[in-house]
Amino acid sequence: MDPFLSPIQKEMERVEEGLDAALQSDVELAHEVARYMATLKGKRLRPALVLISAKATKAWDERIIDAAVAIEMIHAATMIHDDVVDSAAMRRGRASVNSVWSGQVAVLMGDFLLARALCILVSLGNLGALQTVARATERLSQGEILEIHIGLQADTREASYFSMVADKTASLIGASCKLGPILTGASSEIVEAMGKYGESLGLAFQIADDILDFTGDVSVLGKPVGHDLRDGKITLPLIRALTKASDDERAAMQVLLQQKEKSEKDWERIVAFVETFNGVHFARETARNYGERALKCLQVLAPSQAREVLEMAVRLVVEREN
Repeated sequence: MDPFLSPIQKEMERVEEGLDAALQSDVELAHEVARYMATLKGKRLRPALVLISAKATKAWDERIIDAAVAIEMIHAATMIHDDVVDSAAMRRGRASVNSVWSGQVAVLMGDFLLARALCILVSLGNLGALQTVARATERLSQGEILEIHIGLQADTREASYFSMVADKTASLIGASCKLGPILTGASSEIVEAMGKYGESLGLAFQIADDILDFTGDVSVLGKPVGHDLRDGKITLPLIRALTKASDDERAAMQVLLQQKEKSEKDWERIVAFVETFNGVHFARETARNYGERALKCLQVLAPSQAREVLEMAVRLVVEREN
């Protein structure tokens, strides 16, 4: 992500300072967990999108830094909650918060982050910004519940998958891209176009993540390859493979997917099924299609370095390796 972040390096440094300040707490345990979380720093895609989308309007407002901080805190909270739900032992190559402390501490820390983010957003004094993030957070929660439902039902319908991803991943990325233009007073046309850009980018991002679950390297991903599949998550490469299989092969695989207990050979059979029917290839094509949709949304913006960076973000997401 370095080429993406370099044009906003100074602003991102201020975001990091804002995150450090926002994570301060008088409760010793909360402070200790917050300090540990600082070592699990991710790509900072969402706050970076807040900044770049604002700059693409060729205007600026100092509140954008705080908005970016709030977005990253919401994302961090959802990651902590996800790890508890999934009983995940690792996060970005290190022990997850729930592994180091407990599920109880992790859930409460996630709640703390969400509450702090809400306070920051209220302080912006912009109802449009607050509504945008509130709606995205609501959708995000619905998407997380839907993901569990899809796994329990072994629901392999594409419609279910895309509904889940749109809410769980794309909603917050879309909100990130709308926040900057909202705060700079951009036209409704630009605000809506940037929201659609972010939603398409978010869909491409999640599909790329699905692909990495089959093709990635544990030392790069920070989680075991096949982790999502083994955790009962129905991802696009598997769905696409099912659509290409014969009726008998599809039926046999669906029976296996619905089986509660699976042996190592069963998992190998599922992975081989995805490979046989080119599930990864067809998923990659879908990610590229969403990338193209995202690029078209940027046509509403005047040419600028910021717009070029947003175009670069699409390429980085579609071709990501971690």
